[in-house]
Amino acid sequence: MNKRSIIFLTAVICLLTIISICWFLNKGSEVQHPTPATILSTIKQEADLVVTEVTIRKIAYYDSSLHEHVSITDPSTWKYGDRKCIVPVEIKIKYGYDLREMTLENVKVNDSLHIIEVTLPEAKIIDSGYDSNVDYDQVVCISTGLRDDVGHETIEKIRTQAYEAVMKEDFQELVGHEIRNNAQTLLNSLALSLGFEGCTIIN
Repeated sequence: MNKRSIIFLTAVICLLTIISICWFLNKGSEVQHPTPATILSTIKQEADLVVTEVTIRKIAYYDSSLHEHVSITDPSTWKYGDRKCIVPVEIKIKYGYDLREMTLENVKVNDSLHIIEVTLPEAKIIDSGYDSNVDYDQVVCISTGLRDDVGHETIEKIRTQAYEAVMKEDFQELVGHEIRNNAQTLLNSLALSLGFEGCTIIN
């Protein structure tokens, strides 16, 4: 092999070496986005619940002259001989998404936009209740005529029925927009930490 051929061969080898090194460097610098399974695991580890707390105050009225006895609207007329009671009830409700219910079907990666697409589970009541202690300073009992006073058992029944009435309200209408915004903020933050440009909620 003559000297010119050796120089040419050496140049080719050097060129191929440089190309290989550049290729490996580029591969190493490419961002490898997590898989849907990894994303789902991260979501559940970082935030299993997205909720907002709602406090609803109701004034419950007991009227022994009414067939149902209890209402949470103003009484009309109070007649002589009836027992009446006004009981304020403060009910706390946590409403939102339980992200532990999400499955792989709820998470997709949009490679063209470099974003995560998430389908959230149905929003629901996560927790609810009211203070078991009765503040009798705020309870107004009226017994006209010879009727007995409204007792503790009746007051508890009033509070229970007020609570049951509140639980029938449409919380999605009340705070649905708020919890969706909370979920969007949280998921966007997680998406950015995983190397994506953001997250879109598609439901």
